[in-house]
Amino acid sequence: MNGRVLSLLGGILSLSGCVDPNAPIETEAGNLTQTKVDEIIAQCGGTPGMGRIEDGLLTIKKSNDLAVTGCVIDALHATGETSLTTVGNQRYETPER
Repeated sequence: MNGRVLSLLGGILSLSGCVDPNAPIETEAGNLTQTKVDEIIAQCGGTPGMGRIEDGLLTIKKSNDLAVTGCVIDALHATGETSLTTVGNQRYETPER
């Protein structure tokens, strides 16, 4: 019974957005090559093997340094080849009266 409860709880949590924050990021690779991904990772200061393309799917292992991971994600998004979305901090400015 405990196994069923844990499985059910895990399923509910994953559906509600409570997933492992340290899990690798997966996205479609588009026309990116492994060489291009390796170049982006090196430019951002990431470790070799941080990103891997297999069967058209790009898997990005998160770095311990959030700035490195952010740089890699931004650079990959800028290529226009991945299915990554962006989430940024934007300040709301009230309209002038």
